[in-house]
Amino acid sequence: MGARTFNSVALAVVAFAAAAAAANASPASSSSFGVGVAAYAFDDAAYSYCDADHPDDQAYKAVPDAKLELVQMVVRHGDRTPVHLIPNDNTTWTCDGVAENIYLNGAGQPETNTTGAFRQLIEIPSWNGKYGYANQVWRGTCDVGQLTDKGKSQHRMLGSKIRGIYVDKLGFLPAQLNGTDELYVRTTNVWRTKNSAESLLGALWPKRDITPQTAIPFHTYPREIETMYGNTGACGKIKTLASKITDSEQFQAFLKDQGPLMAKLSGIFGVSGSDWDNTWDGYIDILQARHCHDIALPCSDRASISGKATPKCATAEDSAQVLRNSHYEYVFKFRDHPLSHNYLRLVIGSLLGTLKDQVQEHIAGKTGNLKFALYSGHDSTVAPLLAVLQASNRNMLWPPYASNLLFELWKKSDGSRVVRVIYNGQVLKLQPEFEWCDLNACPLDTFYKHLDEYIPDNIATECA
Repeated sequence: MGARTFNSVALAVVAFAAAAAAANASPASSSSFGVGVAAYAFDDAAYSYCDADHPDDQAYKAVPDAKLELVQMVVRHGDRTPVHLIPNDNTTWTCDGVAENIYLNGAGQPETNTTGAFRQLIEIPSWNGKYGYANQVWRGTCDVGQLTDKGKSQHRMLGSKIRGIYVDKLGFLPAQLNGTDELYVRTTNVWRTKNSAESLLGALWPKRDITPQTAIPFHTYPREIETMYGNTGACGKIKTLASKITDSEQFQAFLKDQGPLMAKLSGIFGVSGSDWDNTWDGYIDILQARHCHDIALPCSDRASISGKATPKCATAEDSAQVLRNSHYEYVFKFRDHPLSHNYLRLVIGSLLGTLKDQVQEHIAGKTGNLKFALYSGHDSTVAPLLAVLQASNRNMLWPPYASNLLFELWKKSDGSRVVRVIYNGQVLKLQPEFEWCDLNACPLDTFYKHLDEYIPDNIATECA
């Protein structure tokens, strides 16, 4: 099914559900959620999981009577292959249109002291081969969860828009990056987030020299201590809180309401277990990755896990409802459950503390010439940050590929400082009942007073 056909069907399903929600929504104290997913007041007419909106360099305006001092940018990686596998997948994914060449160079050694360039190629052996594992992964040239050529293009476009604002329009960043002291980059130690950062920066500063002396440092944490997403390995209490949230009466009622769809799709996919019966994460991954490439949705002749007959193929209507269910799940976990506050402290509080410390050190003159900091992460990086800020329902929809969150620090002529937050090209809007600040120019003290509620004093103690 083509993307245009899918969108028209999806929007029709969403419109019908939204109308039903308006008629049946139950009141809630802190959100637009009732017991079931139908009670969510969706506003997703312009939403696309496949590609986030970009900042508009033509429409962008500086904060009046102020000077820009620092930009922190948090992004989700671009379009990728699925991270969840299903048996007997005959899909073909190709990721070899934009190659990555690498080389080794001794630290502090002349640029000629290299190993020469190398290129990594993903090879998937012929299925049912003599030495191959049959039917464990798709066909083609892509690894599991790898950034596609489309994903690289998304971040090149995003980088060009960032250049249009901060280089061409404001003159804040240099036209040519001759050193790296004005730039800080951190990325999770995952191929797709590193490739996303490479693509973005390649368009922000095109035609850079390829020498060890001009190489941009990418700061990564070992997975065991990563703080750019909920690190359940380092903080087991994250799992405990997540279980309490998903075991709640409201979430279980939601799962029961949507249970027939989950049973249908798990039967088609041929999957089972806790990763498939208590969350929509795997379902949105499998379906939206294919939708974004106009690839046919999965089909199967198998019966469902319960032994009952199941339709042969997942449909566009199924995919649209899974997307809605996934929106509900993300917002319920991260923003609207009574335990969400404590959950966020453990999931993203350490990164919040890092971002705050960087601003404070900048103000204190301890960051040298730093002007731009890029953090390349995941949907599980962006969504918790939005939840901390109490983003509106529209802005809390599942972060699309290449979602971008900008924190701008401005100093006004009277010496005071304000923060502006821009999400996917627009100043971030908050829930009407929780408009704690105008994020077009939020006083710095007010901004961090709010964030401090989510920054742990000692993450190890709180995780114990």
